[in-house]
Amino acid sequence: MENPDSGRSLKRLLAGLTAFLWLGLLAGGYFWAHKPFAMGVVTAVVQTALNITAWLALTWLATCLGLATLARLRLTIADAAAQLVIAAGTGLGLLAILVSLLGFVGLFQAWAAWVLVVLLAGATLTQWRRPFSLLRQVHWPHPQSNFQWLILIYGVVSLFFTFIMTLTPVVAWDSLTYHLVGPKFYIEAGRFVHPVNIPQLGFPLLGQMHFTLGMLLVGDGVAPLFHFGYGLLTLALTALLAREAFGREVAWLTALVLLSVPTFFTLMSWPYVDVALMFYTTAVAYAFYRWQQEKHTGWLVVLGMMIGFSGGLKYTAVATPIVIALSLVWVSRRDGWLVIVKRLLLIGGVALLLVTPWLLENYVTTGNPVYPFFFANGLYWDEWWAWWYDLPGTGLAYTAPWRLLTAPLEATIAGTEGSDFYEATIGPFILGALVLLPLVWSQLARREKEAAALLLLLVAINYLLWLNGLARTALLLRARFLFLIFGVTAVLSGLTLAKLRQLKHPALDIGWLTQTVLSLTVVLLLVNQTLTFLQTNPLPVVVGLEEKERYVQRQIGVYDVVIREGVNQLPPEASVVMLWETRTYACAVTCHPDPILGRWLHLTQHLGYDAAQIRQQWQAEGITHVLVYEGGLQFLLDAAASNAIGASIGAEDLATLTELMTEELQIVAQWPEAYTLYAWRP
Repeated sequence: MENPDSGRSLKRLLAGLTAFLWLGLLAGGYFWAHKPFAMGVVTAVVQTALNITAWLALTWLATCLGLATLARLRLTIADAAAQLVIAAGTGLGLLAILVSLLGFVGLFQAWAAWVLVVLLAGATLTQWRRPFSLLRQVHWPHPQSNFQWLILIYGVVSLFFTFIMTLTPVVAWDSLTYHLVGPKFYIEAGRFVHPVNIPQLGFPLLGQMHFTLGMLLVGDGVAPLFHFGYGLLTLALTALLAREAFGREVAWLTALVLLSVPTFFTLMSWPYVDVALMFYTTAVAYAFYRWQQEKHTGWLVVLGMMIGFSGGLKYTAVATPIVIALSLVWVSRRDGWLVIVKRLLLIGGVALLLVTPWLLENYVTTGNPVYPFFFANGLYWDEWWAWWYDLPGTGLAYTAPWRLLTAPLEATIAGTEGSDFYEATIGPFILGALVLLPLVWSQLARREKEAAALLLLLVAINYLLWLNGLARTALLLRARFLFLIFGVTAVLSGLTLAKLRQLKHPALDIGWLTQTVLSLTVVLLLVNQTLTFLQTNPLPVVVGLEEKERYVQRQIGVYDVVIREGVNQLPPEASVVMLWETRTYACAVTCHPDPILGRWLHLTQHLGYDAAQIRQQWQAEGITHVLVYEGGLQFLLDAAASNAIGASIGAEDLATLTELMTEELQIVAQWPEAYTLYAWRP
């Protein structure tokens, strides 16, 4: 006899399946006709996820490597955040050294990069869980007042905006000129090379090794994330140094001072090395401070490593070891000369060992270990190029000596990112608050004065080096060359502001006035950050709603069209020489840039060539096309008219250019008042 319940159950099952299939058919048909997103969105989101994942994974592995190194040194850091930050910085520096080994043996290839990552993962296996354990132990910021809440909100919002900007296509000038161009050349050749006359490729390559590894594994979208990571590490380390040396209130104000530098966020979002250098310079100060407190030899090794990593980023780090040598001699003056010499040799030996790969790479590729400086016989280099690169005699000492006294105030008040006037927006406090330090010096305890003295010496010697550059040449009128000490100046400025808030007088509440100025500044900076973010509108390109080409064109103008629709449409064997244009990263054919805008004057003034001789020279070098950037030429003409940088382009140089363009070249494509692409006349 048939069970009626079984029949009803089968009917309910069939009804349910029918309903499911029908609803699925309706939904599928609807979204087939009304697609919720295009494949471009999927591609963009997946690529962004890959970039972020690769950056986080490599940073995690580097931190594990750093933790293993600290363990080998038997160095115990009680504070979890400090241990993570120092380990991450140490590991990232060592990771760059390991990547450089691939270049020396000719293995800048994707498979070799993956093998390196796998081997590193295996070597740090015992440390895998340690970063997560330390993260759980970190004491995250807990605001104790409305003012501290304001600092935290401003920092979080600004860093969020910066992170989104980091995910956009690269448009920063120096990245397209050399920061990413070098790694591109290395990957194409599989080894270290210096194939064209770009003197900046001779700069130390620690930062570029991170970019190279990211490009080998995933793509160039990882490169800016490394720099963003260094920005987070710098912010954390400055706050830690301030808290350990001067207390929690100083730590909050230190964070505020560093976050009040608008160009700090901009640089974080670009694949540059300035923020990385700021981190390692601050790490030098932190390691020395910890060694003073503990006298543990391991901190001297860490100190040498941080100095070495600083030297691996920029030649401008040369002042840092001088400061440490002087400070160590003073602190160790009662320990005897033998002890002093041993400590100096330990620090110097470690630092030199870590700087050696970059000196060796330069020597192998150019013949000059410190290319392009000091020696005029390196690859592509001669006395004229050395003179043009420096333009001695054009600095403030020759044009306006009194401005050497007002330079920090000029940079603070009027310095503007993207302009020729100090080339950075540094905010009101990073340098300006230091002027008030003498007013509160008497309030510092002896221990605080000792800690501040090291920081002041680090600031002073680097500042004098920068001031010497301003005095000598107009080309160094850039506040960005001071960024390496901004972590240290942030601590000193935070200390100054904290002590100012403690000043009391019956007729004037100085603390309230100081906090009011700081609060208003934070609010205005937050408004500016928000408006800039909205104006840039980066989210559409990040999620794939805007094509990369359109975004790039929106940011850097017609240049992107010139390269995509002009230069990259030439035959694969084309070789393009550029006049007054420095950026070649997007070139699909061989491009010879004009990275310091001196190519034409080198030919006309130094070599004395006429148009026919220039054609003969370039054709002998395999040049097939010439791209002229009128904007770059106009920049030199304006500089010559105002004698701003001692530029000497004159009527004869322009006449030779006109002759070359009319008699030897013919127009292939033209973008009015911007670029003209030429080929040789038959």
